[in-house]
Amino acid sequence: MMNAVPFSLEVYGGLGECDGLLKNEHKSLLLEFQTRDSVAGILKSDVKRVQIPLTDLASVRLTRGWLGMNWLGVKLIIQTSNLETLQEVPGMSQGRIELSIARKDIEDAELFVDEFCGPATMAT
Repeated sequence: MMNAVPFSLEVYGGLGECDGLLKNEHKSLLLEFQTRDSVAGILKSDVKRVQIPLTDLASVRLTRGWLGMNWLGVKLIIQTSNLETLQEVPGMSQGRIELSIARKDIEDAELFVDEFCGPATMAT
């Protein structure tokens, strides 16, 4: 059973990077992440944890990059029903975050979504 998926986010207009793990905690999803500067990579934030109660989730899905190609990027998109739930997550917009999934972790992300939502159909 896959219960964690590594992800990344580009933040601060490309001047920062955020790496983390998405975990299924059964009654909630947990985002653990750390932000660092992109220039030298030495300025790091403390690890932050954001709980997303299942009652606040509107959707969890995977999308492929341009023309449906995996190698052009896969995103795991989490949409909540309110803004407050994700207010501490860098890059949140309109209650949605788009987690970038590395090519080597795509299969793990597919398994995560399958286990969480039922069989995933990856949107293009």
